[in-house]
Amino acid sequence: MVRSRLILIGYWAGKGAEGWPSPEGFVDANWDADEREVVGDYLRRGFVVRAYLGLSPCRICGRANGSLELSDGTYVWPEGLAHYVADHGVRPPELFVSHMWAMIDAFEAAGRDESWWRGQHQ
Repeated sequence: MVRSRLILIGYWAGKGAEGWPSPEGFVDANWDADEREVVGDYLRRGFVVRAYLGLSPCRICGRANGSLELSDGTYVWPEGLAHYVADHGVRPPELFVSHMWAMIDAFEAAGRDESWWRGQHQ
């Protein structure tokens, strides 16, 4: 289910983008490597909400960093947020990380109903 207002995360200050936080303030050199990998994978697996013309540059290394907005139905983030996590150790706020773990747990615990699909015949 999609919220009526998605929560933005991972938008950074830069030229023409004043007022956003700086990614350097979220770098955590001591972040658990396994959790960091899971967060990066989760961010890469969001569904596409919007596509923009042109690539956004990484605010840390300058690399071209994607042109999509992705979401999980609660949060919305730029495609390049996974790059910040994987390559620069940018750790999203704990509220997002806890949400991510809850979403993963809910999918793993969900039962499976095969009856509808088994009933579909041409």
